[in-house]
Amino acid sequence: MAEAVAGAKVKSNMSGRLLLLISTATAVGVTVLFPVLSMVVDALVSNGTVDLSIYRRLWQSGAFESLQNSLLLASSVAMASTVVGVGLGIVLGKVRLPFRGLFLALLTLPLLIPPYILALGWFDLLGREGYWGSLLFGFWGTWWVLFCVYLPIPLLLTILFLRQIDPRLEEAGRLVTGWSGVLRHITLPLIFPAIVLSFLLVFILAFGEQSVANFLRYDVFALESFTYFSAFYDFRTATALAVPMVAVALIILVVEQALVHKRLFRFSASHEVQMIDVSSFRPLLIVLLLSFVTVVTLLPFFALLYQAAEWQVLHETLAKALAPMARSYLYGILAATLLTILGFVSGYLIAERLPGVRGYDASLIFLFALPSTVIGIALILFWNRPATNFIYATPLIILFGYVGKYLAVTTKISQTGLSQIPRSQIEAAQIAGANGWQVFRYILVPLSRKVLFVAWMIGLLFSLRETTITMLVYPPGLETLPVYTMTQMANGDPKFIAALCLFMTAMVLLPIGVWGAVRKVRHG
Repeated sequence: MAEAVAGAKVKSNMSGRLLLLISTATAVGVTVLFPVLSMVVDALVSNGTVDLSIYRRLWQSGAFESLQNSLLLASSVAMASTVVGVGLGIVLGKVRLPFRGLFLALLTLPLLIPPYILALGWFDLLGREGYWGSLLFGFWGTWWVLFCVYLPIPLLLTILFLRQIDPRLEEAGRLVTGWSGVLRHITLPLIFPAIVLSFLLVFILAFGEQSVANFLRYDVFALESFTYFSAFYDFRTATALAVPMVAVALIILVVEQALVHKRLFRFSASHEVQMIDVSSFRPLLIVLLLSFVTVVTLLPFFALLYQAAEWQVLHETLAKALAPMARSYLYGILAATLLTILGFVSGYLIAERLPGVRGYDASLIFLFALPSTVIGIALILFWNRPATNFIYATPLIILFGYVGKYLAVTTKISQTGLSQIPRSQIEAAQIAGANGWQVFRYILVPLSRKVLFVAWMIGLLFSLRETTITMLVYPPGLETLPVYTMTQMANGDPKFIAALCLFMTAMVLLPIGVWGAVRKVRHG
C-alpha cells in the first residue's frame, strides 16, 4: 500500500513538472520562437511553394558580400578575444597580484555598455584624419572595438572554470614539471569547454552586432537586413536577408550541442585555486596589465569625458536624458524580473531532465544565438497586426524581445546554481512527504537566493545595454536611453552625444555600485 502511494506521488510530481515545462515552453514559443519560424517560412515559401528567386537576385546584386565580411569579422574577433581572454583569465585567476579586482572590473566595463559607445570614444580620441583615424573606419576599427567589447567573456569564463579544477591534479603535475607544463598539459585541457564556449559566444555576439559597424562604416550582414527594414521599408528583402542569419545560428547550436553541451553547467563546489607565485616579475606584470587596461578601456572613456567636460553641457544633456533613462530602468527591471523567474523555472526543468526538455534547452540557445536584428524583425512581422495591437503598441513587445534573446543566459546561471545544491537535501524533503511544489518553494528557492540575484542583475545589465531589438520594436515616443543616444549620433552635437554616452555608462554602473555598497554594508 505504501509503495502504491509513493508511486502515485512520484507520478503526480512528474505530471506537474511536465505541465510546467509545457506551459513555459509554450510561452516562449508563442512570444518569440514561433515568430522567428514564421518569418523563415514567409521568406522561403510563396503561394504554397518554395521560392528562392529573391536570393538569386540578391546574390547577383552583391548583397551577400557583406555575409563574408561578417563571418570574417566574427571569427577573427572570436579567435583573438578567446586567446587573449584565456591568457588574461589565467593571469588574473591564478597569479597573486595587487589590484586584481580593479583590473577585472575595468576590463569587464566595455561588455556592460552598448558597443557603439566604445566606438564613439575611439572616434573622439583619434578623429577621422591621419593614419590612425582612417584605420578606425573599416574592418580594423570595427575589429578592435568588438575585440575590446567581448574580451571579458573568455576572461570571466576562464576564471569561473579555474575554480572547478581539483587542485590535487595541478599539485601532482608540479611534482614532475613547472607551471608552464602544468598549464599546458593539465589546466588548459580541463578548461577546454570554457575555451570552446568563449569562442562560440563571442562569434555569436560579434556576428549579430551592427551598431559599431554602422558607426565605423563597415558593411556587415546584420546591417543589410536592418537597413532594408528600417530605412527602405522593404520587408520582403529584409526578411530574406534575415534567413541566412538564422542558418548561422542553427550551425552554432549544432556545434554547441555536439562539443560542449554535455560538459557545461554541471559544476561541483568551487575549489581553492592553486596560485602561481611570480614575485620577481610582479612589477613588470602590473605595468603590462595597467598599460593594457588603459588602452582597451580607459582611453576611449577619457576621450568622451574630455569631449563633454562642460557643466552646462552635462546639465542640459541630463535634462533631456532623464525620461529615456527612466524608461530604460523600467523596461530593464521588468525584463530582469521575467528573465529571473522564467530562467529559474527553466533551469529547474532542465536539471530534472524531463522528457523533451533537451529540445526546449536547445531552442533557448538558438534564440540567444540569433542576431538581435532577426528577433526584432520577426517580432514586428508577427505581432504588428490589428488583433495583437494591444501588445505591439505597448512596451510589452520590448519585453518579449529581451526575454527571448536573453532567457538562455539566466537559465544557464540558474542551472549552474541548482547543480550545486546537495541532492540529499531534496531527497530528505521528499522522504518527509514534501511534493514537487513544496521542494521547489521551500528548498530550491531559498538555497538559490544568491543565484537568483545574480541572474536578476545579469538580466538587468543585458536589458539596459540592448539597442537593436529596442530600436526596431519600441512604440513611438517610448525610446530607451541607448536608442535615444544612437539616434542622436547621426547629426547631434558631439559634446551632447559624448555626454549621453557618459550618462549611459553611469546608468549601467549605478546598479552595480548599489549592489557593491549593499554587500559591503552587510559583510562589513
